[in-house]
Amino acid sequence: MISMLRGEVVQSTGTEVTLLVSGVGYRIHVPSSIDGKIACGEEATFHTMLIARQDSLELYGFTDPRQKEIFSLLLSVSGVGPKTAMNIVSGIEPERFLEEVVSENIGYLSSLPGIGRKSAQRIVLELKERIAKKYGTGGGRHHADASEDAVAALMSLGYAESQARRAVGCVTADNVEGLIRAALKELVR
Repeated sequence: MISMLRGEVVQSTGTEVTLLVSGVGYRIHVPSSIDGKIACGEEATFHTMLIARQDSLELYGFTDPRQKEIFSLLLSVSGVGPKTAMNIVSGIEPERFLEEVVSENIGYLSSLPGIGRKSAQRIVLELKERIAKKYGTGGGRHHADASEDAVAALMSLGYAESQARRAVGCVTADNVEGLIRAALKELVR
């Protein structure tokens, strides 16, 4: 298994990087959130996971080892494949994701790319206990309440619930007012 690679980035598209390691070029699927953060010619390290299928070997890489752990957790959920898991990892902050799963925040989870309400419920059902045991994450209820309050405030300003949830899901803040401000900035982009 290839668990980590360090080398020179020789090609980078939005979701793939070619990494030159000792004269061998590895094509690595990466989260879209690193687009623009790693330029060609730079040295980079990726924590990788090799997925073998009947007709292909695909390498998935992450600059943050926590993203790799979440990717692996998501793959263990029935109905979540590598593409969906990568879309989720691309749009999250790892600590927040863990908290939201443990606090059963279906609204936040269903606002993630490629996840509907049923998939969000399945993620909570299959991962909540494992995450709580492995990471000691608990009591994120305060943050979930703040998120719900922020969504309600944005809806009262005329935004659709889906828009409000997506915007609040993309930002972080210490309180409801901060969430609302940050989400409004996200909505006006």
